[in-house]
Amino acid sequence: MTLIYKAREISGQAVEKVGDLAGDDLIVNAIVRAVNKQDRVNEILKEKGSDYRISGIEVENSIPPKVSFSVGRESE
Repeated sequence: MTLIYKAREISGQAVEKVGDLAGDDLIVNAIVRAVNKQDRVNEILKEKGSDYRISGIEVENSIPPKVSFSVGRESE
């Protein structure tokens, strides 16, 4: 087996491993952690008398998953 074929085989195996890591459980765990964080932070903001709350969550499916929070002013 030549070096090029060996490199191709190894890179294919790496792609398979990354695909396995991006499974449903990883995504679900990221969402659950993000929602728990939103609840805790919003409670702290409320206790401090802030009018702002985390109003949205965006989860990007990557390794590791990326979570973004959007903050908005609470309506009266």
